[in-house]
Amino acid sequence: MSVAIGVLSSAVLLIPSAQAASCKLPKSYYKNVSCTASSRYFLAEKDFGAPVALIDSKGKRVVDLSRYQKVDANKISGGLLPVLRNSHVGYLNMQGREVVPVMYDMIQGSQGWARPVSDGRIVVKKDGNYGVIDTSNSTVVSFSAAIDEIDDYRNGVTRVRKNSTTSWLDKNGNTTNNSNARRSSQTTKQPNTSSNTNVSSSQSERPKPTRFTTLQPRQQDGKWGFVDDSGVTMITYSFDEARAFSEQLAGVRIGDEWGFVNLGGELVIPFRFTSDEVLANDSYKGKPSFLFTDGKAWIGNLKNGNKMCIDKEGTAISCE
Repeated sequence: MSVAIGVLSSAVLLIPSAQAASCKLPKSYYKNVSCTASSRYFLAEKDFGAPVALIDSKGKRVVDLSRYQKVDANKISGGLLPVLRNSHVGYLNMQGREVVPVMYDMIQGSQGWARPVSDGRIVVKKDGNYGVIDTSNSTVVSFSAAIDEIDDYRNGVTRVRKNSTTSWLDKNGNTTNNSNARRSSQTTKQPNTSSNTNVSSSQSERPKPTRFTTLQPRQQDGKWGFVDDSGVTMITYSFDEARAFSEQLAGVRIGDEWGFVNLGGELVIPFRFTSDEVLANDSYKGKPSFLFTDGKAWIGNLKNGNKMCIDKEGTAISCE
């Protein structure tokens, strides 16, 4: 019993130190404050997790959130915040106006109940069907029961899956060719020089859908992104540093701050681990920082000598 109590006590002492190092919270009269995907805003919540307000770096309330059930502050993007009221989704701007009314269905799955703004477009659901809107709530891709899945926009295009068929749409919702996929197909396609082949010409020229088991980091023009098994760019070159994917998450750095993205390129753990407070270039038990193993990632050695680890929700936990 004493051993268990000792371990628990050490974990409890470690967590506040880790959280304090993970982001710089402003002084305010709000009891529960946490970081968001934007370094300019912080989320104030009640004890049971209901949102109260967005506050700025001076602790001043800038957006009242008290009329919403939930908000996803990790998905602030394009100046908009996903909000949930009466189990319907909408989007607020940073002045507190509902620029996208709370009228859409919750999205089910590992990506959460709402998607972030990406390239000025938002994947939403209405009456159980996927569609895409812009930030003024105009429909870009019509809602259709035939759509199985839509990726977030990247480089002006999105990948749409309809009845196991993959196609690409531009930002106006028109069918287009993905330039990266086309270049990969042209590079890997081999001419048919054998007269004995049983494969028809039409079959050999048919482009194969892009598939990947995971993504690999790659550097281009001084920035890091991620490519699939065929070398097709899947997450744009926008990071100053990137770790390999582990357990479907990858550590990435912009400026002095680290966060984590998923295989869809979405920021799931915000940029809040700063290089000046976390010594991220060290190693722990032979493993580099920002790699997940058994649901735990070592972030670094704090300057006070403590070890800092997080779970896949970004919550500080004991490293032992």
